[in-house]
Amino acid sequence: MKSLYACLFVGVAGACSSGSHFGDDGGTDGSPCNGCDGYTPPNDSGNQFGDTSSDAFNDGATAVTTVYANTDDTLYSLDPSTNVVTLIGPFAGNSDAGDDDTVTDLAVNANGDLYVNTESAIYTAALPTTIPGTVQLTKLASIALATGQRFYALAFAPAGALATTEVLIGGDGDGELYAINTSNGTTQDLGSFGTDPSHSGYDFALSGDLVFYMDATNTPTGLATIRPCKPKTTTCLETSDYLAAVDMVALKTAYTSTTPAPSVRKGIYGGTSTSDGTGTNYGDLFGLGAWEGNVYAFARKDTANATPLLISIATSGGNAGQGSIISSAFSFTNGWSGAGVTTTVSVTVQPPPN
Repeated sequence: MKSLYACLFVGVAGACSSGSHFGDDGGTDGSPCNGCDGYTPPNDSGNQFGDTSSDAFNDGATAVTTVYANTDDTLYSLDPSTNVVTLIGPFAGNSDAGDDDTVTDLAVNANGDLYVNTESAIYTAALPTTIPGTVQLTKLASIALATGQRFYALAFAPAGALATTEVLIGGDGDGELYAINTSNGTTQDLGSFGTDPSHSGYDFALSGDLVFYMDATNTPTGLATIRPCKPKTTTCLETSDYLAAVDMVALKTAYTSTTPAPSVRKGIYGGTSTSDGTGTNYGDLFGLGAWEGNVYAFARKDTANATPLLISIATSGGNAGQGSIISSAFSFTNGWSGAGVTTTVSVTVQPPPN
C-alpha cells in the first residue's frame, strides 16, 4: 500500500505517498528540476495533465473550482467542469534536515490557502506568479510522531464540522485519523474506519484520501477511499478500493471528548450493512475529490495499476461505488500522491444507502 493513504480533495484535501510504505514505488515522478528554469511541460493533448488550453492559471478565465493534485514532488490543477489538468510546478523548500522531502498530500482551507505534508511535517504552499513555476513551501511545524509513525493523508474539516474553526486532519500508515495542530504539530487521535465485515481478520484503513465539506443543507459531510488491511501491517487487499462516507457525528464526538472512535465509517457506496460490495474496481486511490455531483479519485501507478489514473466514482444507481476511467495518459511515471480543494466547494453527492 502507499501509506494506506493518499489524497485528493475537493471541499477539503488530502493525499498521500510514502517511502517504503503501502503502495510506494520508491521512485520520483520524473520532474526534471527543483525549480523551473528550462522546465518544459509534458507534451499531451485533450484533457490530460499539462494541458493549458482553458485553465484559469494561464488565460485569466475564472475556473468553476480548482482541484489541486500532487505527485511526490510536483503540483497540478484540475478544472472539474472540463476535466482539463494543468501543470503548476515542482515543490521547493521541503528539504529540511530530518524531514522526508516527499510530499504525501495536500489540503486547501476556506480561503483557498494550500497546505502540504511530508511524512513528518506540515508546510504552507505559495503558488507561483507564472505558470508553470516553483511552488514554494514554508514549514509550519514538525508533526509529533510516535515510534515508526508516518503521516500520508491530509484534509481540512470545515468550520462548524468539528469546531468553530477549520480543523486539519491527517491519516497515518496504520489507518488512524488525527487532528493536527498547525502551530506546533501536536496530534489528537480521532479513531479508525473499523473492522471489515466481508473479510475476516481485516480492518478498513485509508487507501488514499479524505475530503470534507458542508452539503446543500449545511450538514458536515466527509468521503474517503478505504481498503481492507491486516491491523498494524502492510498486508492489504489492493485491487479494488472502496468509496466510503465518513461518520461526522462520531468524528466530532471523538474530537470533543478526546476519545478515539472505534469507527468513523458511516457506509460504503455500493455496499450493505453486512457486505462492502465490489468496490470501485480500481486500487491505490491515493487522491480524492468532489465537486457538485461528481467524485474524482487519483490512482497511483503501483500494484493495482499499470499507469497513473484519473477516475470518476458513481454514487447512485446500480453502479454506485464503481469507478470509470477519465484519463490514463499522464507523462509522469509513478502517479498521484494526493489532492485537495477548498472546504467551501459545492458538493451535492448523495449519501450511501447503508
